[in-house]
Amino acid sequence: MNNSAATCRAQEAHHLKIAEASELANVRNIALAAATAWGHEAVWAEKRESGSVNRLSAADAEIAREFQEDADEIDDGPEPDRAALSAQDGTGA
Repeated sequence: MNNSAATCRAQEAHHLKIAEASELANVRNIALAAATAWGHEAVWAEKRESGSVNRLSAADAEIAREFQEDADEIDDGPEPDRAALSAQDGTGA
């Protein structure tokens, strides 16, 4: 599941407030790192929401298309009777 841009921006603002309010350097550093990460995620979310980003790379999309074509070609009929086929070819397996 992807976060919305609004959620990401809200989290970014929340962590910036924590960084501003803290007297501890390590808390500030962690909060600023979190805010930066949420800001980057917000940019991706905005691109996703605007439709300007395809979730699959071109290579991945091609692979997915090939798998779908293969799946479309498969006959969904009943499984063959393996015992009967073995008796017919003389293997008895």
